[in-house]
Amino acid sequence: MKIRKGTYVLVKTSMFLLVLGILLTSYELVALSVFPILFLLTPTFPVRVKILGHHLEGGGYVGENFKVVITMSASGFGVLKVMHKLPEHFELSKGSNAAARFVVGSAGIRIDYEAIPTKRGRYSLGKVVVQVENPFLTGKLFVRELEVPLEIEIKQRVPKVIKIGVHRGIARSPTPDVDISKIGVPGTDFREIREYVSGDPVKFINWKASARKNEVMVNQYEVEGKKSVWIFLDGNPYMRHGELIRNYFEAAVEATNAISYYFTQRGYRVGLYIIGHRKYLYPDTGRRQFRRIVDELIRVEPSENVESLEEAFENSKTLLITYKPLIYFITRIEYSKPVRAVLKASKISKRGRKAPVEVIALASNEKTEEDLSALALRILRGSLEARIRSAGVKMTVWEIEKPLSQILLREVLYA
Repeated sequence: MKIRKGTYVLVKTSMFLLVLGILLTSYELVALSVFPILFLLTPTFPVRVKILGHHLEGGGYVGENFKVVITMSASGFGVLKVMHKLPEHFELSKGSNAAARFVVGSAGIRIDYEAIPTKRGRYSLGKVVVQVENPFLTGKLFVRELEVPLEIEIKQRVPKVIKIGVHRGIARSPTPDVDISKIGVPGTDFREIREYVSGDPVKFINWKASARKNEVMVNQYEVEGKKSVWIFLDGNPYMRHGELIRNYFEAAVEATNAISYYFTQRGYRVGLYIIGHRKYLYPDTGRRQFRRIVDELIRVEPSENVESLEEAFENSKTLLITYKPLIYFITRIEYSKPVRAVLKASKISKRGRKAPVEVIALASNEKTEEDLSALALRILRGSLEARIRSAGVKMTVWEIEKPLSQILLREVLYA
């Protein structure tokens, strides 16, 4: 059984007075040595604590202050300590999330502080730890938790990107704002004759072809609409490398947020595949789709399982063939080695035309002494960059210590 510090001090004081009284033959000192023992026998009276109110103001984004105020009432007798538990990735910026009070009868307690979240996610702030002990800090320590219905959602701020440079692929127009998609409203350009499927408009039935084939055939036309964008976010274990707050995965999430926002604001269909989790969101447009992507990115963490980029491409192949999107790979190329996946992705378009593919390669510009392994990785990264660029695929290297807007803000490369 662990001896409390207060108990140890009282016992030591009592023994000291007793020995001193015996040596000096002082009955007064011997009698006085009994009082510390009496203090040890002082019981811990129950102290009742009740939450009266709570308030959370501000926050919502990484690095943005938020304020919490919790008021409580206490009744009883003893030393009361309360603490509002904060998640690991929160830093106090003002005030304190703990308070202590000597309670005799009844008393009010207030916790008032400000904190800064340092990582995205949904966090519960619903625990207030209550600790009660007797006035002499001896005896049993009572600890329990009170529930407070407080939660906070922390998002990354989306960098304001005016334009994102992309390669010309199957786009027909000189600007990305009017790109042509393979999914949308049928246009006037004839594409092919195919078998009728449920849902095809009657006006598209080709009666002559149907008579020849002895089955219902329809004309299929090129469809018009905004072009689609598909983002491969690498969530493999090696993306954890870096600082707790600013690692490669957090940078990849930031890039995904920025690209998603840029294209959904312009009416593009944006889809997402999280490599390692084998999870994808179907392409869709508008604020609702951006919110879906943000909600997914708030929760996601690097996977414990490894999935290659080539496997991720094969898992998404059906959707990629259907939508013919602009494809982004956001990854650490020295670990993921995306060459085969990138080459396959660029060939999903028919008629011998390459589909537009871009690789955002995450790197670091930290000045550290290079050992043999670091040098080998740097050489490998350089080789992979050269191979990807030689295949006609756009490569953007982002040193994650630099602002993302400096990387994505480029002159549009459409011809």
